[in-house]
Amino acid sequence: MFWAMRPWHIICVIRSLMFRKSTTHTCRMAVVSVALLLSCVTSFALSQEPLTPRRASRFLAQATLGADWEEIQRTAQLGLEGWLEEQFQRPAGYHEPLLQALENGGVVLDSSTRRAVWWQQVMESPDLLRQRVALALSEIYVVSDNVTAVDDNVLGTANYYDMLLRHSFGNFRDLLRDVTLHPIMGAYLSHLRNERSDPSRGRFPDENYAREIMQLFSIGLFELNIDGTLQLDGSGNAIPTYDNDDITEFAKIFTGLSFDSAFPDFRNGLPVWNRPMEMYQPYHEPGEKLLLRGHYVPPSQTGLADIDSAIDNLFNHPNVGPFLARRLIQRMVTSNPSPAYIRRVAETFNNNGNNVRGDMKAVVRAVLLDPEARTWPTAAFSVEGRLRESFLRRVHLARSFNAANLTNDYPIDDGNAPVNFGQRPMSSPTVFNFFLPDHQPQGEIGDRGLYAPEFQIITAVTAIASADDLESQITGGMNSAPMNPLAVVRLDLSDEVALAPNVTALIDRLDLLLTYGNMSGEMRQILVENVSRLSDPVERAQMALYLISISPEYAVIQ
Repeated sequence: MFWAMRPWHIICVIRSLMFRKSTTHTCRMAVVSVALLLSCVTSFALSQEPLTPRRASRFLAQATLGADWEEIQRTAQLGLEGWLEEQFQRPAGYHEPLLQALENGGVVLDSSTRRAVWWQQVMESPDLLRQRVALALSEIYVVSDNVTAVDDNVLGTANYYDMLLRHSFGNFRDLLRDVTLHPIMGAYLSHLRNERSDPSRGRFPDENYAREIMQLFSIGLFELNIDGTLQLDGSGNAIPTYDNDDITEFAKIFTGLSFDSAFPDFRNGLPVWNRPMEMYQPYHEPGEKLLLRGHYVPPSQTGLADIDSAIDNLFNHPNVGPFLARRLIQRMVTSNPSPAYIRRVAETFNNNGNNVRGDMKAVVRAVLLDPEARTWPTAAFSVEGRLRESFLRRVHLARSFNAANLTNDYPIDDGNAPVNFGQRPMSSPTVFNFFLPDHQPQGEIGDRGLYAPEFQIITAVTAIASADDLESQITGGMNSAPMNPLAVVRLDLSDEVALAPNVTALIDRLDLLLTYGNMSGEMRQILVENVSRLSDPVERAQMALYLISISPEYAVIQ
């Protein structure tokens, strides 16, 4: 096979693709006239345009974890609104029931089993949009199997992820409340069995969750305008949203929570990881607690009422709309949304058109149908775009080419993914996710004041290891040497192999699947010339796919 031979021309092709200038795909200069033009175009008008397969492919690159040829064609027929409405109605592909069935069948569950079930739902469940949104939420409302309690409690961690799936199209307030009360989050951010103050023993409520629910989960560090820009005081300084006293007050609220056990015991009750935590009133901090923006909870309330008051206080904070808007836009569309884009999504968060605040379904629609998301990149102007997350390139290839095996399951562990790709779902090294929303890589992107979060995990190690992993995925299988050869999960390249005698037709198909018909003429010429040197159809298809998979034009979604 050509992969073992490593002829010199393959190395030259890889170098030519890897080192081409690609800044036009990762950032744009602010052009006032274009911004004004975009602000005049409505998402309604764009959503009514007849969809071409190219536009459908680009939309699906933002709205899903990957779509095959048939889904691209089908979406072009349905239209954007039709596809979205269909997705909103599809049932959720939950993880915990599949794991429970395996356990009932005698399987000893561990974290690798949970990851295999994640793959199964990503590959088979028809709720493509929900699966994409839930993964985005998992990178905002982070829990990680780097913590023992999360790693060991497989059903509870799956239940947490299912909670994100359930709320992907629900209401943000319900999401924030259920994140707060989930025992997996309680263990991860240490408000599980968080006790009231006892100054005589030097014990005070743990402040970890109180800090993160504000900084990372709802309002951020500084007061924002509706368009996500910073509010400034008279001296031109950013205005903090909270201070240490606020953290102390919120920490009092998140006391008294422990497992919802059959035999209640705050300190020693049997752990139950798949039900919300229960309030144990004697362990809850009594008295009045001060909230943000002059609000407070009265001293007579129960512990759960205190929590509801705190959730309401955060949910109604004016920062939440722009805070959440920017993070979802960054995960799904572009690393550098304009203030106008953030404002439009934030306004939808504040009012879905029916005076409902926090409607996630409306927010997701606003993110994906915004003029800034749907405007087609051109030579004169490119939508800012974003770097595909390293691990999601692996997922995208699997879904685009219907990876499967002969045992009808997905025994894909991805044990090496944190090293090879710098990430793996639910395996963030910290609560701050794999990368920061404000990461600015050194060089031209940072010099222009632009953000590129995903570049934070692109290192000398991950750049090479991920390319090697993608090669193995394309030429071999996605799971390394299972005991049963029938269990090897392989990409289905039968259509591509059939087209391989006509290299131009092969490249056209891969262009639509992977770069939504937007491949540059320069890259196309490189591919056609070098793939044509191979005679075997399988080798041609694999080579073309691999070279595209490591190219900047695939790595960046414009």
